[in-house]
Amino acid sequence: MFFLALQAQPADGAFGITLNILTPTYTDYVGKTSTGFRLGYTRFKSDKFGWGFDAAYNTLDDYVPRQTYEYPGGAITTDIFNYMYYFTLMLNGQYYYRPSARLVPYAAMGAGLSVTRYTLFYNVYQEGDEKVGWALRPEAGMVFRVREYSSLGLKGAVSWEYAGNKSTLYNIDNFSGFTVQVGIILFNN
Repeated sequence: MFFLALQAQPADGAFGITLNILTPTYTDYVGKTSTGFRLGYTRFKSDKFGWGFDAAYNTLDDYVPRQTYEYPGGAITTDIFNYMYYFTLMLNGQYYYRPSARLVPYAAMGAGLSVTRYTLFYNVYQEGDEKVGWALRPEAGMVFRVREYSSLGLKGAVSWEYAGNKSTLYNIDNFSGFTVQVGIILFNN
């Protein structure tokens, strides 16, 4: 996820919660930006390296205006609401670039599991497809400790996610999107 080991005040690890603002780059099914959340823990191995895990959740949706769909033996006129419920669970490694007592830029790489539920709502009906696949996430950001010896920190980061969650039922390719994260960190000194 993110977090730092400070030379002036080392910490063993840190817990964090961030807003996870996800904008899809593959927009055939959903195209709107979604605000979800991410929870994580990082263990510091040195002042330059750490490892951890995190879980994130977003609900993305889109609206298709009313139109008539014809199929063999009939037709239906309706509007459609497309929903994508997206959950990831990842392991990650971080590299801390020139950490100072309060500010640390970092780069991270995460890899893990994605669980995606595609759901279409039309008229009084709904149908869906659930996919479990892999996910990758390179990330870059900054962590700011509120005071030099404080257990409280702030985080800002950007990342790109790519998930192997293709749905053949709806002819949807693998998901990708850009993420902006803003949140808080609690260091366990």
